[in-house]
Amino acid sequence: MPKRILLLVMPFITLRRPHLGVGLLKAALNRKDMECDVRYYNFRFADAIGTGVYERIAEDSPAHHMPGEFVFAPAVFDEVRPFADFKSVVTGAVKPYDDVFLQQIEHARNLSPAFIYKCAAELDLDQYDIVGFTSTFQQNLASLAMAREIKRRAPHIITVFGGANFEGEMGIELHRRFPFIDVVCSGEADDLFPELVRRLRCLEPVHEMGGVTCRLGGETVTGSTPQTFITNLNQLPYPDHADYFRDFYASRSQSLIRPEVTMETSRGCWWGQKHHCTFCGLNGLSMTYRSKTADRAYREIKHLVSMYHGFDIFNTDNIVDLRYFNELFPRLHAEGLKIQLFYETKANLKKSQLLVLKNLGSNSFQPGIESLSSHVLALMDKGVRGIQNVQLLRWSREMSFDVSWNIICGFPQETPEDYRQITRWVRAIPHLQPPLVVTRFRLDRFSPMFKDPEKYGIANVRAYRGHQICYPFPEESLRKIAYFLDCDPPITTETHHEIQIMWKAVDEWRRIHPQSTLTADVTPTSLILHDRRAGYRHADYTFAGLDRDLYLALDGVHSDSHLLELVRKKYPSAGYTGEDVRRILKEFVDHDLVLCEDNLYLALALLPLDRMEEEIPEKLGTAAERMPEALGI
Repeated sequence: MPKRILLLVMPFITLRRPHLGVGLLKAALNRKDMECDVRYYNFRFADAIGTGVYERIAEDSPAHHMPGEFVFAPAVFDEVRPFADFKSVVTGAVKPYDDVFLQQIEHARNLSPAFIYKCAAELDLDQYDIVGFTSTFQQNLASLAMAREIKRRAPHIITVFGGANFEGEMGIELHRRFPFIDVVCSGEADDLFPELVRRLRCLEPVHEMGGVTCRLGGETVTGSTPQTFITNLNQLPYPDHADYFRDFYASRSQSLIRPEVTMETSRGCWWGQKHHCTFCGLNGLSMTYRSKTADRAYREIKHLVSMYHGFDIFNTDNIVDLRYFNELFPRLHAEGLKIQLFYETKANLKKSQLLVLKNLGSNSFQPGIESLSSHVLALMDKGVRGIQNVQLLRWSREMSFDVSWNIICGFPQETPEDYRQITRWVRAIPHLQPPLVVTRFRLDRFSPMFKDPEKYGIANVRAYRGHQICYPFPEESLRKIAYFLDCDPPITTETHHEIQIMWKAVDEWRRIHPQSTLTADVTPTSLILHDRRAGYRHADYTFAGLDRDLYLALDGVHSDSHLLELVRKKYPSAGYTGEDVRRILKEFVDHDLVLCEDNLYLALALLPLDRMEEEIPEKLGTAAERMPEALGI
């Protein structure tokens, strides 16, 4: 009987979504009549330690603390650091580890060696010749432990590793360090892995394959052939997630979580091709943006909805293809399909684009907001201003979107005023959705700051303490295998002080947000604003005439000069001047009803979506849509 391939998904990856890469590989192998099985052992470990504990380790703990890696260290290494060392790593963490959680982590750690032994013992290894592991972030040591045990039981099996933890020099160094890793695939494996399987089974050499690291004469060697990447995503198969749902329904987690179906409609980042965000380590080996046609994406979504109906779709794209707002989403909506499609986006979406998502049935997305300071955003090379980020938050709130966003701080060349300004704005927008977290930037592998730390004033690059207590390797080796690295804070003491004040203001924002509102009633002749924000005197403001028109025109970001143009077109004989416009704007700003950045203005009150079209027809778009140069980007 022909041998089969086994793909293993180990802890600590999310329970909530099937692994897209594994689903695509299984489908690609099936195309070539290569029989493949998939096991999701993350569900098995969640059953062993409790779903809540598993999720807190996998999703609610900072990845650079590496609690998941520390849990499986005893299953890999004969000598490990005491649990007290992990406590020292997380002491003083922004989100504290309470004593109960620490005890749960220690309990999970004590279970890990027996868990690996039991999982390996139940496999019929005689039917397999190749076992593949995918490893991202906190999946490494669990995967390594399983590979070691499988090789101990069945030396004939070839172990193959891939995933984010094995890209570039990380994979090469891990291959050197762990003799039970036979082959590493770096980068996109859609075509690479099936060809690797074919060559291994035909006893053909693999050491010259681009993207492959293996042993030759006992030495670690990496193929010198240039690595290739998928250029036409339309030719990829639909992902096969049947194994995920089989293991999900066999797990006690099924009653505690609601899965999402993973798919992709693009790879790479169209913004990153032009301006690589300085902190971003995604797309390490291939930033080139490639997307599926709207027709192919449409057919794949329809297929997944029909196969796994009742579940939302989670797109792993780093950034949405803007063509989909005209070519894909309206087509799905026209068929009466109501579905949550989760996407990551830039923050300068148009309001009309958000309405397209809302009409489709989506209720959440992840914009790359990252900060409310234009100066900090420029340091990140985000290509957007802080006031545009608030614009998106306000529109999203009006449409009841759940927006996943963060504030990242601590970048080189930040100033105290950057955070004083953010703090002022935070206190004015308690009615808008606060960030999930505030965090210091990480030095991620493949990011511009990682590649050229001197350029950004970054010094003393090193592995995080989490790596140091999980892997008994010298620092030089740890720097090669770590995806997240640490460095000395590249900011002044005064800036750090203002960051702490801002951080506390955001904590207060989260506390008062549920009780804060700033809404508007609109009639043909008046505008009434109801201010019920925490920290402000409750008040109702009534505006008519020019005041009303100006406020409604600030539905999106506009400059004062553009507002004057609109006023003169509507009131050609009134003789209104720039001073008249600025006087009204100042009154709005003085009451924090309008946000001001330089000469740009934005209304902060939530405006009704069903209000009538405004009487200023020339308002064809926000300043961000019409003239990027006006925003300094």
